[in-house]
Amino acid sequence: MNKEQLTTALDLGTAAQVGCVVRDLSRSIANYETALGIGPFSVFDFTPEKGFIKGRSPEIHLKIGIAQLSDVLSLELIEVVSGEPYHKDFLEEHGEGVQHLGFMTDEYDRVLERAETLGIEVLMWAETDVAGMGHVRGAYLGTYDLIGVLVEVIEVNPL
Repeated sequence: MNKEQLTTALDLGTAAQVGCVVRDLSRSIANYETALGIGPFSVFDFTPEKGFIKGRSPEIHLKIGIAQLSDVLSLELIEVVSGEPYHKDFLEEHGEGVQHLGFMTDEYDRVLERAETLGIEVLMWAETDVAGMGHVRGAYLGTYDLIGVLVEVIEVNPL
């Protein structure tokens, strides 16, 4: 598979999120708000009810800040509080920056099935209820070597 075939083959849905890993969420939010006028940010702790991380403990505790950039696109800033999610690897290997692109889909399970058929690994997934959003499921696909970022598949079902 090549880069051009990826979007068609996975049928990911709508690009909805740019995910950046940061060392200090509060400092990063202040920088984005002051230097770029991006905000306001909604901030929350993320410790999913269910989760999987390939080859590791499924413990995940993140601090997340989200700001809407447009009607359909948000900026997600992620600080690792504890655990061994792929965000930690990214920070150690690359420093702060864009780690994933998130796509909203109504076909979450089918996208993961298509990824498996194409030989694209699910590196981690998490699912939980998020206040103000609903029941959220998200999965990172192992696309880094192919396109330079991970792809996150996201499904939100209002409660």
